Amino acid sequence: MKSWKIFWIATMLLTTTAATAQRAGVVTGKLPQLAFSNGTDRLGSAKAGYLDTGIVVRVADSANGLYTLQLSRQRQAYLSKEFVQWRGDSLPQPPALMEAWSVRGGSKYDTVSIGLSRKVAYSSWMETSPATIVVELYDVQSNTNWITQLSSAKGIADVSWQQTETDVVQVRIQLAQAQHLGYRIAYVGKRLQLIITRRPAHAHLHDITVAIDAGHGGSNTGARGVKSGVLEKDYTLLFAKALNKLLQKKGVKTIMIRDSDTAIDNKDRLLMLQPLQPDVLISFHLNSSSRPSARGTSTYYRHVAFRPLTQHILSQLLEIDGLPEFGNIGSFNFQLVQPTDYPSCLVEVAFLSNEEDEQLILNEHFREKLVHKVYEGLLHWVKSLK
Repeated sequence: MKSWKIFWIATMLLTTTAATAQRAGVVTGKLPQLAFSNGTDRLGSAKAGYLDTGIVVRVADSANGLYTLQLSRQRQAYLSKEFVQWRGDSLPQPPALMEAWSVRGGSKYDTVSIGLSRKVAYSSWMETSPATIVVELYDVQSNTNWITQLSSAKGIADVSWQQTETDVVQVRIQLAQAQHLGYRIAYVGKRLQLIITRRPAHAHLHDITVAIDAGHGGSNTGARGVKSGVLEKDYTLLFAKALNKLLQKKGVKTIMIRDSDTAIDNKDRLLMLQPLQPDVLISFHLNSSSRPSARGTSTYYRHVAFRPLTQHILSQLLEIDGLPEFGNIGSFNFQLVQPTDYPSCLVEVAFLSNEEDEQLILNEHFREKLVHKVYEGLLHWVKSLK
C-alpha cells in the first residue's frame, strides 16, 4: 500500500476517533468566560473573554474543573464546568456559514450585525493604532457576499473579514476615533451583534456616567490594616462615597455599585451595570503584601486599549506628596475590569500591610485629596479623546 494511502487512512481514523470522543454541550450561566489555558493563580486562568449563552460547543476533554472546548480544527479553549449543560442530540455539522452583514449608527452607538447560519463560539479583542475591534468566529466559513454600510455609522471607518483558517473567520472593525470607548457583543437570534460606543462630538465629563465600585463588602472583608486592624471593605466604601459626592457636586452622573456594607458577587456587580450602561468604571481597592516594605499606589487594566484611562489617573495620584508609585499593571485578570463594554480602572489606593501607607489610608484629608486626583485623572482622560 502506498505511503500516502496509509497516511490518509491513519488521519481519517484519528479524526473519527476524536470526533466520536467529543460531546455536545450548550453554554449557560452567568457571564461564562473562555480561558486561554487550564493554568491557575489566585485570580484563575487567563481569560479570552466573555461568551454569550445558548451556543452549542464541542467538549473534547475535562480537567481541573474545566472542559476543553474544540472551537475549530486547530483551536481549543477552556470553560468552567459550571457553564456547560449536556445536550442529548448530536454535534452540529461543521462548518456554520457567515452570511450578510449590516453596519448602522444611532445617537450614541454604532451597530455591526453579522449574520450566521447558527450560533458559534467567538472571541474578541481591541487593537490600538489604529483603534480596531477584532472578532474571531470559530467553526465558520464565509459566505458573505455583501456588507451593507449606512452613513449613520459615524464611529466606524471600515469593516472587513478574512478566512484565516479553513474554519476560522476573522472580522476587523476599524474605528474612526483614536481611542476605544467600549463595545458590547452578544447574539440577537443567530446574528452576532456588536454595539460600539462612539465618541461624543464634544467630549465632556458631564456627558458621561461613571460607575463607582467599592471593593469587597459584607463577609468579603478583604485586607486588614497591619497596625489598626481596619478592614479593606470599610475603607474602599469611604473612598467610593467620597468620589461619588465629588462627582455629583461637579455635575457628573454616577452609579454606586454598593453604598453600604453589603456582600455582592463580582458577577452580580457586572450584571447590575449591564442595563445601566455606564461609560466608565472606577473600582477602589486597598493593597496588601507579605512584604511589609511594599507600598505605593497603582492602577490596573485588563485591555491595553483601556490603558490610557489608568495612566491618566495614576499620573494624577502620583502628585500627592508622600505617595510613591507601585505601578501601572496590565493584563490584570480581575473580573471587574474584564468587560469590553466600557473603559475601566481599578485603583489600589495604597498598602494596608505597610505602616506608612496605612497611616495615609486612615487620614480623611488624604482620602479627599485622592478622590480629587481621580476626578482630575478622569478630566484629563476625557480631554484626550479624539
